[in-house]
Amino acid sequence: MRPFFLSLSTLTCILGLIFIMRGCFHPAKYQKELSKKTTTAVRVTQVYTEANHFVIVGIGIVSLGILITFIGTLIGTDEGKTLYSRLTGKTEKSLKVTDKIETQQCEENRIESDS
Repeated sequence: MRPFFLSLSTLTCILGLIFIMRGCFHPAKYQKELSKKTTTAVRVTQVYTEANHFVIVGIGIVSLGILITFIGTLIGTDEGKTLYSRLTGKTEKSLKVTDKIETQQCEENRIESDS
């Protein structure tokens, strides 16, 4: 279960870092337009607001990755197995009971065949 959380948090953090880098390089795309004398304040505000949005979304995604890592460290291997068994509907007790029943039936068949 831990490798699942590790890989999920790694992918999430990489995605967040991509958003952060995209936000950092966003104003550079509009450098020609921003360097003009006739650039309006509205256009400058729009460009930097878009860049700020990318960075904030990236920080949120990285924070989600850190949260996933924290949850992964809290869930132990036994808890992961029980969670998996709850999700799939299989329990170890039911499997053990059916194994015992099959074993008893095999023993009864042997006794009957020996008689």
